[in-house]
Amino acid sequence: MADDPLADVPVPAVGAPVPRRLPDALALPATSAQVAHFVALRAAACVGADYANLALLDDAGTSLRLFHDAFLDQDIADRYTDVAIDAPYPISAAVREGRVVLLPDIESYRVQFPDIVADTIAAGVGASASVPLYRSDGTVLGALGFGWTDATAFHPKLEAALRAVAVLCVETVERAERYDADHELVVAMQRRLLGDLPSLPGIETAARYLPATASLAVGGDWYEGLVLGQSQMALVVGDVTGHGIAAAADMALVRGMVSALLHSGTATSDVFCELSAVLSQRSVLLTATAVLVVVDTEDETVTFSSAGHPPPLLRVPHGEVRRLDSANAPIVGAEVTRRVSDVAPFPKGSKLVMYTDGLVERRDRPINDGIDLAISRLQALRDDATGLDIIEALIGELINDELAEDDIALLVVEHSAGR
Repeated sequence: MADDPLADVPVPAVGAPVPRRLPDALALPATSAQVAHFVALRAAACVGADYANLALLDDAGTSLRLFHDAFLDQDIADRYTDVAIDAPYPISAAVREGRVVLLPDIESYRVQFPDIVADTIAAGVGASASVPLYRSDGTVLGALGFGWTDATAFHPKLEAALRAVAVLCVETVERAERYDADHELVVAMQRRLLGDLPSLPGIETAARYLPATASLAVGGDWYEGLVLGQSQMALVVGDVTGHGIAAAADMALVRGMVSALLHSGTATSDVFCELSAVLSQRSVLLTATAVLVVVDTEDETVTFSSAGHPPPLLRVPHGEVRRLDSANAPIVGAEVTRRVSDVAPFPKGSKLVMYTDGLVERRDRPINDGIDLAISRLQALRDDATGLDIIEALIGELINDELAEDDIALLVVEHSAGR
């Protein structure tokens, strides 16, 4: 969270009315961990506290994962990141006993939680409140903690504000949990639909699907391989417009239609035109980008056609890399399209890289710059680099430790010279 989502949100004074919902400055959908971090950073301001943390109960019900705001010294925060439910701490007691734990001064710590007094004083906390959190179905979510640097009197108005903020936090975290579940479902569905690539003598293939890291931007990318004859293999990489379960379903539909067209003997130049003609009969608009190549090991050629998709990158022995961008048609599903294909030499030792735009495009990097980076990395590789080596090199160069903003399908095919 590089940007401060609440930088311009006014901080209410103690006793002021609590807003009916948390500010929408945090973009949702977001993961449970992102929301927990957000809440820990900003919940204190809602009740005039100096510090807040959020504890989420694990699935086993035995441990709490704590998210702290920036107030706490990092060494202390690190000691209280994973806390047992039976630990002698206020926030554990709130979850374990299902009660609001109010500690108005250090003396109350000495009486009720002596094991944590030293760290409490070192942290600069003079009073705290821990409020248990329950989901809408009654199950335990965790607890929300607040801290003040000075002793604090917990009058009824402040206690009501603490409970109100806790309810708002639960609603926000539950939304994130639903997103987490949807994200896992879509990724699992996507991986199941992709399956394995076929094999053919003289052709080596490798592929990778990477889901988007931090949003529901998954579900539309795919790759496919089909054996067309003793020396021919068709390979397709595509990206259906949209994200989530609907996009995954659309992807399965488009993928199946492309396979049917190829199996029926439709020419490379005609596949996307025929596909668009069928999709145009649907009542719901479905669009996609895709690229198709047919590798022929006997003729040592690759025939290709693209429908609004980033160009495949062809690396021949000794490092020369060519963009296959000379056979472009409008995107799949467009009302106006055209039949087009081209042929390029594909001698033994050549490698062809196909990918979706998630690999090369980012908000801070235009797509052409990303393609140039991919070309440079391919040129620098050794001739004996395998398909998996190439995939790792490209991901390392273009994604590295960054969060993937979009899902990525990446496929490498090599004319293996009998290797």
